Amino acid sequence: MNGPDTADETSFYLDYELQVDATRDAVAKLAREVLQYEWADYLRASPPEGPHTWHALDSGKPWGRVTPTAWERGRDRGFDLHFEHYPTPRALQRGQFRLELHLEDGIHGDADFSGDSPYAALRERLVAAFDEARDEHDDLPAGEFGTGRTLWRVDSHFLAGDTVAYYEALREALSAHDAFVDAVAAVLDDELPERDPFERD
Repeated sequence: MNGPDTADETSFYLDYELQVDATRDAVAKLAREVLQYEWADYLRASPPEGPHTWHALDSGKPWGRVTPTAWERGRDRGFDLHFEHYPTPRALQRGQFRLELHLEDGIHGDADFSGDSPYAALRERLVAAFDEARDEHDDLPAGEFGTGRTLWRVDSHFLAGDTVAYYEALREALSAHDAFVDAVAAVLDDELPERDPFERD
């Protein structure tokens, strides 16, 4: 038999669910209308620590790319190397930050990592360079190697719902990977072929 207590309890839970849904909707709107646009401006105003100059790309999307000028030689040869992050409603709601280092095809879109393709060869050299950097720098964030286009990924947490905390997580993660920036630049400068690998004879 349902008494007044049961009705009050049901009403309480319905109100609670409505509040939770409203909060989720507000955070999702904040991510789409603020976080996805402002992260790039924040990085320009407060760049990562270290000697490198950075370019922020793809603001206004559920992903963002950040690349140092030190990697331009690779981009000039069709190798799109960049850090990628994900300013999504889910990330903002949960306070979960992910940074990935990607190697992609800057000419055709999809990189081929099979056999002895130029991407497979460069990927192998970069992973070896990252291993060396990790041996030499014990202050690098704990992360893991990925597969295919994802060379490296690292996860961290920030204060859920706080856009500035997200921007700071991004800035700090980029600053902490300064040794990887140098490692990639060294591989690109020393080991890329003099001739464009995509140029036909």
